[in-house]
Amino acid sequence: MPDPTDSYLLQSQLRHIADLVLLFGFVLALAGELLLPAAGARWNRARLAHGAHNLVLWLIVVVVISFVFGSVVWALLQWMQWRGIGVLALLPLPGWLHAVLAFLLLDAADYFFHRLSHNARWLWLMHAVHHSDPQVDVTTNLRQHPLHAVFTQSWKIAACAAIGVPPWVYLVHEILTLAFAYLHHAAIRWPRWLDPALSWLVITPRMHWNHHSPEPARTNSNYGVVLSWWDRAFATLTAPSAEPVQFGLHALDAPRWQSAFGMLATPWRARSLRQL
Repeated sequence: MPDPTDSYLLQSQLRHIADLVLLFGFVLALAGELLLPAAGARWNRARLAHGAHNLVLWLIVVVVISFVFGSVVWALLQWMQWRGIGVLALLPLPGWLHAVLAFLLLDAADYFFHRLSHNARWLWLMHAVHHSDPQVDVTTNLRQHPLHAVFTQSWKIAACAAIGVPPWVYLVHEILTLAFAYLHHAAIRWPRWLDPALSWLVITPRMHWNHHSPEPARTNSNYGVVLSWWDRAFATLTAPSAEPVQFGLHALDAPRWQSAFGMLATPWRARSLRQL
């Protein structure tokens, strides 16, 4: 395990890999949807329009995140490592154990923020934009409200500061999170053996499809992105026994909620709705 203080080359390579995963992960997931589409998920004119709205929203998110954070995230991670900030940085741990614990705790922090995004009304109004997609596919992964993206990134920075996450560990976790998120949302006809073989360790696509069901019991479950351990530990796991016949949120399934403007306005428009 490389010394974090002397791992500039490794960190640069990981940042390059993260950029490649962002682009080619989308391309590969889209190719999978075209070659092995899930039932009722073939690409047509309506799905192209749906995907275009999601991509427009993602471009807005990229602009907002770049404006708010710029290169601050990377500079903060480097500064926190140099200053020895975080609980793990204060403990006399070997490098490999520090890295493993940092990865696990960062993954747990993502789980708790995702769960909070469902339980805190003000966060749910923003996160509901992601869940309101009635056609879950690879573009759904890019369907995030800009304000929720800002809060998500802020939470990650705070978690790294509290835990003491080395920059390269943060990048490894981001690469895996992005790769898993593409797989979770891709409308691909996954083999059935995948779930029993992998669900003991990671969140599988069908497990995440449960999370996109309009049924509250399923929506409020399977919060993990990479590891399934946190859902098991905190009793929020639902087994992928059946694929949901419907995605989205009943309260937000009208066309007015599905345009790029409608998604941007959802946190304000939906305030009067008792349940999303």
